[in-house]
Amino acid sequence: MATYGRIDEYDESEEWTQYVERMDHYFEANDIEDKDKKRSIFLSVIGAKTYKLLRGLIRPEVPNKLSYEELSEAIKNHYVPKPSVIVQRYKFNTRVRRNDESISTFMAELRALSEHCEFGSALDEMLRDRLVCGVNEDRIQRRLLAEPTLDLKRALEIAHGMETAAKDVRDLKGEITRR
Repeated sequence: MATYGRIDEYDESEEWTQYVERMDHYFEANDIEDKDKKRSIFLSVIGAKTYKLLRGLIRPEVPNKLSYEELSEAIKNHYVPKPSVIVQRYKFNTRVRRNDESISTFMAELRALSEHCEFGSALDEMLRDRLVCGVNEDRIQRRLLAEPTLDLKRALEIAHGMETAAKDVRDLKGEITRR
C-alpha cells in the first residue's frame, strides 16, 4: 500500500499543535485508524529529543502503554501552557492593520489572535468590531461606520471592495503616467 506524504521529526520552531494537526492529516490520508499503529508511528517520527522529553513527562508510565492522544497531549501541556484569556484579548483588541497589509491578511491575523480569546458565538461581532476599529484607513473606516446595520460578511465586502478599487485606481494612474 502506498503512503501519502511524510512527517518529519518535531522541530521546536513549529507550534506543537500544528505538528499534531499535520500528524492527524497524515493518519487520515493513509487510512490509519488503529490506535496502536498511530502510537507507534507517532513515537517513531517525533525524533530522539522529543521522545526523551516525552518519556520524562509521562514517568512512571512508558510510551507504549499510553494512546497517541494521551502522548501528544502530554507534550502539548509542556509546550503550550493554557494562555491567559485577558492577555490574548489584549493582543486581539490592540491589533491594528499595518499600512502595507491587505484586509485579507489583517483578518487572517485577527482570526489567529482570536484562537484563545474564548469569544464563542460572539467571534464574528468581535472580528467585525476589530476590523472597523483597526482598519487604519479613514475612508474605509468612515464607510463602515456609516452602515446602519453591519455584520462581518458585509463589513468584509465593503472593505475588500474599497481596497480593490483603490488598487485599481493606482494601477490605472500608473498606466496613464507610463504613456
